[in-house]
Amino acid sequence: MATTDTPQLLRHITPIEPEHLVGDLIQPDHPWFGAIWMNPERMGGEPCFYASRVSVKTLFDYLEAGHTLGEFLDDFEGVTREQATAVLEFARMGLLHELPKA
Repeated sequence: MATTDTPQLLRHITPIEPEHLVGDLIQPDHPWFGAIWMNPERMGGEPCFYASRVSVKTLFDYLEAGHTLGEFLDDFEGVTREQATAVLEFARMGLLHELPKA
């Protein structure tokens, strides 16, 4: 679980129907809510960008391959810049290892 001092990095969270959050491991009271969602019944529990089926790993694969953040966002229009920068900040802070296990 994220530490209590994990900053809330998102100001704009796309509202979705509550039934889409059933079984999700990152609920609205979690500091990562709106950036990442995880559900064992969705994408095999892979951490994805909230409200999408785009794996968080895809962002790191893109950057590792030399692509820019802008290229990633162009290719995955369901992911917002705010979400991507929040995930990068979580990684910078060493928090991604704290993701729940699906």
